Amino acid sequence: MNLNNMIPETKLTLLAKEAQKTHGLVAILLIALLIQIISAVPQLIIMTPLVFVVEEAMYGSYSSGTVDLVLSSDLVSIVSLFCTVFCIIATIVYCTKIEKRSIHSLGFRGKSPFTEYLAGLGLGAGMLIVAWGICLATGSAVCLGVKGSLSPMLILFFLGFLVQGMSEEVFCRGFMMQSISARYAPIVAILLNAVFFAALHLGNSGIAPLALINLFLFGVFASLYMWKRGNIWGIAAFHSAWNFAQGNLVGIKVSGTSLGPSVLETRFSEAGTLINGGDFGIEGGLACTLVYVVGIIIMLILPVRKDSSLVNSDNMYRCYRE
Repeated sequence: MNLNNMIPETKLTLLAKEAQKTHGLVAILLIALLIQIISAVPQLIIMTPLVFVVEEAMYGSYSSGTVDLVLSSDLVSIVSLFCTVFCIIATIVYCTKIEKRSIHSLGFRGKSPFTEYLAGLGLGAGMLIVAWGICLATGSAVCLGVKGSLSPMLILFFLGFLVQGMSEEVFCRGFMMQSISARYAPIVAILLNAVFFAALHLGNSGIAPLALINLFLFGVFASLYMWKRGNIWGIAAFHSAWNFAQGNLVGIKVSGTSLGPSVLETRFSEAGTLINGGDFGIEGGLACTLVYVVGIIIMLILPVRKDSSLVNSDNMYRCYRE
């Protein structure tokens, strides 16, 4: 298997290489950390007083013992999801103003973004359902039935996940993968941004070696998805739908965190932790490993989308931003 042939340079590569300022791996890592810190500042400014207000409303006074309960409250969770917009803003500002590359280079391109987005939503929810189904079929999880119905709160969580999914994809795939590919081969850019994506979750509750492997595999899958489709729309939607389906449709933890109400209630078996992921949620189990591996294989086999390929192009530099 020749990965260089399966992951060729594309129009995304050309867009990355148009940057007036490119950096080595160490510099990119430091810049990534700086973007995370900068985007966290407005989040803290908004979230800190909100936590105190919610805690006062829920318990009448501040207590260190109730902080975790407040942080997991629906209102705080929803605001936290929407606050990830600051990461999107910081990333776009850096890439367009400092690296001096177009916003198209982050993946905001293509002739059918709405179609790409809808397809990503369906595929993300569908693949999560497959992983969940594997858990049910192996007895490592049990669906206890309908827990709640559609509500305004569920809609707010869905919208919040749309922002959160886009933020992680803009940062990891739009910035990191593209910035690395400006100097290095596509396979290097794909693997290294996947490693960084996994590292971003090191502080999550219930993190374990298999969970880190799965997060890396998702990073590879997401990178290949964007690379082959030539835009960020589909994978951002996939990421959002995957997370929303976990937390608010089937009722399991999202990367170690319980978020909001859910339509269904799912209970994991302690004996099936290796498959269902245990405290980290389904992303920490073999069910997801299988889904991700199959997804990666399919992505490697699929050709690059026609309007993103450089092969057989009359003029590979003409209209590559479209």
